[in-house]
Amino acid sequence: MLPLSPPEEPVGMETIFADFERIVPDGMTHWQHRRFFAYFSANAAPVSMIAENLTAVMAAQCMLWQTSPAATEIETRMIDWMRQALGLPEGFQGVIQDTATSANVCAVLTMRERTLGWRGIDSGIAGEKQLRIYASPETHSSVDKAIRIAGIGQRNLVKVPTDGSWALDPEALRRAINADRAAGFLPAGLVLCVGGTSIGASDHVHQTIEVAREHDLYVHIDAAWAGSAMICPELRELWEGVEGADSIAFNPHKWLGAQFDCSIQFLADPEPQVRTLGIRPDYLQTLGQTEITNYPSGAPIPSTQALVPASCPRSQRPPTTHPKPYCLG
Repeated sequence: MLPLSPPEEPVGMETIFADFERIVPDGMTHWQHRRFFAYFSANAAPVSMIAENLTAVMAAQCMLWQTSPAATEIETRMIDWMRQALGLPEGFQGVIQDTATSANVCAVLTMRERTLGWRGIDSGIAGEKQLRIYASPETHSSVDKAIRIAGIGQRNLVKVPTDGSWALDPEALRRAINADRAAGFLPAGLVLCVGGTSIGASDHVHQTIEVAREHDLYVHIDAAWAGSAMICPELRELWEGVEGADSIAFNPHKWLGAQFDCSIQFLADPEPQVRTLGIRPDYLQTLGQTEITNYPSGAPIPSTQALVPASCPRSQRPPTTHPKPYCLG
């Protein structure tokens, strides 16, 4: 429907729009259609579409405070609004990821490095004890992908049996961890799901986190779609004990009307993930500024340089106080 070779001359906008009307509408599955019931329908509200256009007009490069002061401050505030809306306690900080898959990868890498004392990012994981990550069979396939990307290996993702409610069995988890330690493995982390993609299964968050704490495991919760429902206080029993997690991911682009893609990762303590993924060349810092947050590719970078010059207009200055860095973007 399009030429096999690129055009040699510019093409008018009339032709481009005609091609769009001829090719795209009838060649797409319309997620916004009122009769679309698969996955998550109508996940882009009109206000989100307008916001998407405004972002495109600005051609925003939201990688550092200095490249996007307003975007950085808005992201920081919006994330804290979402924390409050979901009933998470103060202290949780976060960052907007593209998808929960990225958040899951970040969490698994952090589990690996925290357990290895951050030797993996320096000398690699060859020669280290085999790590073990634990999850329910109902977790999303992106957890399996994260295990592979992290170099931990599919065989070392332990799918713990579930109980009659399709939730990970806490006692089975305890037995699996003890058996692995006895066999010489090194337990590193636990991934829980709240609203599994296949059947909506939710793990027993409080009980399983208690088991994880017995063994000093880093805990990540994948609440990609059901997390949005936690805005309703009457539904929060589905993740009772969530305040004990180290990392939580949920997608406002499911149920909350945000344009795809928008995933928030909350962190109880950003430092382990920043330490795992942060790289600080000068071009990924806002030089000459203090107490601000940068969101470069890989991790947010706190600036530690000199004060704001007196000549800088007040409207362009960062705030004099700012929360700690938010991890990983």
